[in-house]
Amino acid sequence: MAPHPNPNAALLEKLYARWNETKGANVEDVIDLFDDQVEMRSVLSEEVPTQLAGYKTSRQQAAQYFEALARDWEMLYFDAYQFIADGDDVVMVGRCAWRHRETGAEVDTPKVDIWHFENGKATRFMEMFDSLAFARAVGAA
Repeated sequence: MAPHPNPNAALLEKLYARWNETKGANVEDVIDLFDDQVEMRSVLSEEVPTQLAGYKTSRQQAAQYFEALARDWEMLYFDAYQFIADGDDVVMVGRCAWRHRETGAEVDTPKVDIWHFENGKATRFMEMFDSLAFARAVGAA
């Protein structure tokens, strides 16, 4: 596949390919992409009892999110198969599967991430996935 003509989308194509190859072990690469003041949102509301839920406002809080993800979940695969770009905005469309380490429940879900870049850094990130399957996996539904 030829690299995406949008530089932010091309960067994300490489990042997601590495994310899948390492099964999420390249967290530093992801965190390095974020601006110090990043708005990071998950489709999970604050009511879901997990550190992955809600709204993060800094690179440090984003790092804590990824620490919780690695601690609580095992990535089975991550297939990022489409990148749609419009200037500084990039949408990743894919599918992924994770196993909850405590319950053993697996979640296989469509995944959409929406990124906004300013001066080469991500200043906004929103992720969407099957939140009901996730809540069931952690015993919250």
